[in-house]
Amino acid sequence: MSDTHASLGQPAPAVQGKAKDLRALVQDMGHWRHAPESGVNLIIVSVTAALPETKRTPELVVQIGEGVANIAAKRHGTVYAVSTCDFAIMVKLTEALLVGLVRDLKVDMLRTIERNFPGSFGSIDQSRLVLSYDLVNNYRSAADRVAKYAEIAQRAVAEPEGDKQLRPLTTADIKNVMRAYEKFGNEKFIKAFVRSQDVMLNIAGKPPEGVMTEYFISMDLLRKPLFVDVEMRGSGRLFNEFTLVLDQILLQAFNEMHTTEARCSINLNVESVFTEAFEGFVEATPASKLAQVVFEFRQSNIVENFDEFQVARGLIKSKGAHIAVDQIFPQTVGLVDLDYIGASIAKIHWRNGAEEILKERERAIKYLIDCNVLPVLIRVDNERALEIGASMGINMFQGFYIDKLLEKKPE
Repeated sequence: MSDTHASLGQPAPAVQGKAKDLRALVQDMGHWRHAPESGVNLIIVSVTAALPETKRTPELVVQIGEGVANIAAKRHGTVYAVSTCDFAIMVKLTEALLVGLVRDLKVDMLRTIERNFPGSFGSIDQSRLVLSYDLVNNYRSAADRVAKYAEIAQRAVAEPEGDKQLRPLTTADIKNVMRAYEKFGNEKFIKAFVRSQDVMLNIAGKPPEGVMTEYFISMDLLRKPLFVDVEMRGSGRLFNEFTLVLDQILLQAFNEMHTTEARCSINLNVESVFTEAFEGFVEATPASKLAQVVFEFRQSNIVENFDEFQVARGLIKSKGAHIAVDQIFPQTVGLVDLDYIGASIAKIHWRNGAEEILKERERAIKYLIDCNVLPVLIRVDNERALEIGASMGINMFQGFYIDKLLEKKPE
């Protein structure tokens, strides 16, 4: 990282005098790498990831920056302004004190946001508000995060000022996506915008094996030609309508997208099971192929629409297909009885801090396994996830790190 710091931006005006800049963080990370010390953590406080742009006002960022600086000072941590809205803290703490620090940061941020924008809880992505990295075990992930800030800073210097401001999602954007699908047809649309990712079975003594392929429409690929200037966060119900349109496209394109009878999965909203697109999908898909399909529903979507989900579950199972519950965050493992709702697979996010939380939820994970609900760790970005998963009886994984492992698999 030492080669990247020369052209990095200056700290956000919010905390001048209190915080170091991104250049200093790169240097301090480099110093730690050459002389590692246990117990040192990097904590990212991201207003950018948590809030839509319209709510990232200078006043709010100033207040959050002051709160971060005050909380860090009490723990003798060093504060950095890594972008115009985001901050970092490097601090040496015990595990118990780290938990308290992260909690205090979240509470302070949520209070500050609510004070500036009352009733905003629904638009806050709290899972991305505060992230912590133990540098001994997660230096690479921490360095990747810092490098991304460096790239953003370098682009800001290279690009002319006055870039387009992001705008909210509109119904016209949703219609444009549907028009693009109708214009391209299944084959071209799939090639341009649909991507896949395998779930890997990893058993000691055996080579890793891809056992299920998940298909999804890449939001990043859609954004570039169709709505590059749109702010997706904070779009509320309109974003839900957008995902319903994507569901229809996946269902209509499925049999051209998945041409074998191997196990596969697609993400759906509960509401999409009651559409003509789903009915047409069932009619067009042979029973033998349908028996290998897994429908993934977000845990929050199931809870919010449980009565409708019960009906959808009955329909899906009557067709021989299967159900996975997606977006189970570590702290919510066991919150919903997945055996009772009829799930075959539980997809649990691997994320910063997941190791400690999953150890606390080990009993709930054992219950899943005992009920023949297969847990899968997803968003896996490092080898540590495989080690922790194996220690708990989890042997299925998905994520960018898994993609690399499967690429290296000998033929």
